[in-house]
Amino acid sequence: MHLQERLKERGISNLFPVQYMSFKPIISGKDAVVLARTGTGKTLAFSLPIVMNILSGSKPQNHGRGPLLLVLAPTRELVSQIVSDFESLCKKDLSIVGIYGGVPLGPQCRALRTGVDVVVGTPGRVIDLLEKTVLVLSSIRYVVLDEVDRMLDMGFSQNVDSILNGLYGDDGKNKPQTLLFSATLPAWVSSVSKTYLSENVEHICLIQDQETKTSSNVTHLALPCPYAERASTIADVIRTYCPKKKSRCIVFCERKKDADDLASHGSMSADCHVFHGGIPQDKRELILQKFREGKYRTLITTNVAARGLDIQNVDLVIQCHPPRDVEDYIHRSGRTGRATRSGTSVVFYSPQERGKLSEIERKAEIEFRRIGPPSLQDVLDSWITETTESFLAVPKSTWSEFIPTARSVVRLFRSEKVKTEDEMTDAVEDADGSLTLKKVDSTDATSVKPMLRVLCCALAQLCGKDGLVESRSLLNSRPGMTTYRLDLAHAADRKGAAYNALRQQVPETILEQLKSLSFIKGRQGFVFDIPSQLNSKLVSSWDNSNSQTKLTVLRELPELEEETMNNRNNWHGNPNGCSRGFGGNRGRGWGPRNTNGSNGLHFKRSFTSSDNHLAPEKRFRPESGSVFRGQCGRGIGRGARTVFAE
Repeated sequence: MHLQERLKERGISNLFPVQYMSFKPIISGKDAVVLARTGTGKTLAFSLPIVMNILSGSKPQNHGRGPLLLVLAPTRELVSQIVSDFESLCKKDLSIVGIYGGVPLGPQCRALRTGVDVVVGTPGRVIDLLEKTVLVLSSIRYVVLDEVDRMLDMGFSQNVDSILNGLYGDDGKNKPQTLLFSATLPAWVSSVSKTYLSENVEHICLIQDQETKTSSNVTHLALPCPYAERASTIADVIRTYCPKKKSRCIVFCERKKDADDLASHGSMSADCHVFHGGIPQDKRELILQKFREGKYRTLITTNVAARGLDIQNVDLVIQCHPPRDVEDYIHRSGRTGRATRSGTSVVFYSPQERGKLSEIERKAEIEFRRIGPPSLQDVLDSWITETTESFLAVPKSTWSEFIPTARSVVRLFRSEKVKTEDEMTDAVEDADGSLTLKKVDSTDATSVKPMLRVLCCALAQLCGKDGLVESRSLLNSRPGMTTYRLDLAHAADRKGAAYNALRQQVPETILEQLKSLSFIKGRQGFVFDIPSQLNSKLVSSWDNSNSQTKLTVLRELPELEEETMNNRNNWHGNPNGCSRGFGGNRGRGWGPRNTNGSNGLHFKRSFTSSDNHLAPEKRFRPESGSVFRGQCGRGIGRGARTVFAE
């Protein structure tokens, strides 16, 4: 079969930029250094022209023949993938073997002794087999170093130098054609190029000196979430952004233990699997195969899958923390949005990790869009199309077998007594923007037909929501919170304006429970959290029709003012935006130092009309020179004492 027909079998009708830009130099026999972002199709860029050259020329067929091509790659997974790509391109025209650690030597040694045309291996195992004289490189015509910068990161530079020294004689004659593929160009890669590549080496750069940039096909999202709620929120994000059966998701954890804990969490669906260095190599290959085939929808992994793996239909990448290295973020997010496909990368972060998030934005030249956790309605909206299609696909001969069981379930539901204590009250936004209360009774067979209720329960099970569903804060993912938006008629200069506006209709008992108050960008409104059990009281006390100030349940997080988005106190639920004592270090910090050298706040402030949002006993003016106990928190800050106004 012709190579072009084999490419069509793989769904390839046109070459990507890295492939056609490097094709002519490589097929003409030139050495090349190719810099391209991850996910741009680099494997085919070197495999296609080399295979064409090998098949068009004469190649030995004898038993025990030495390889013509050596490909070095940093990880076992990447080696397996490159082998798979070569096999789909060559079929039985060439003999290909992958050599790497973590598996028995026997099969690899037998394949090499039988005779091979292409060897793909990790530097460590190649060195091992060279020392055992099982692998002989005297017949090598082509050498490819894939993910060269990654090999440097993993400490393989000495092994690579040793292999290349053995390949290139001192006289420089009969040097094999050498190709270097990398996403960045560190000093060692440049040194390898100068030492081993010819003087007329072809330099092909597709990143235009912007090697730290991510794929342009990826949407970058950031989701604030406390660690305790991370697993359940990740499960909802996967259900929302990967609703289709063909969708794939890769979740990156920092440690193997974190990956194991997440995979075993009750919120995660059954179609997920861990994938890290603690898994035996033969099982890792089986996991990858099942992930590609769609047997597993979610792969929970560590950095072992960050680079090189090319898996189709990965629509979502989740990173449980912002990675320490910006390049790690680039390569992790590069598992999606590959080639011409679009993808989404979601990073979970805590207050302490905001700085790392900003560093990634600056160095990778991207901008994260801050989002809140998906609501139940978001999950349902994402699933409805796929679920409906899957229901319609069930043949009549199959679903008809369930009629007796379905009837018995419906009869059971009809006979169930009403449990009024299970009634739930929630705040619902009407079409005109006003808020009303809507009662939902999940057990009342008179208000919901039994057959419909059976279907609702089935959908709940499919969505992984078989327990009590709690709303989550859109600001920090904390459960049991509802996020509201307060729009003002005019821009506000301080957060007290929110309390002033709400106090016109809302009781003080509710205001005391207000959490995470933040400015909307432009300061013409606020967002805040209220415990969900107070929804009914808040909504019943507020009337949008009688006020220029509008209060609505927030469904999607608007763009917030950066200062408040980065305010740590938003995470601790402090209603007035105060720190725990002056100094701000959770109440244990020191206040600013005066010009005269003493610790303290060098000013007095009397009560003004802008203090109206404070209760009378909490209105204060600081005086310098004393120790004070802050009324907004537990901490003690040196530098001021609180003087309460009468």
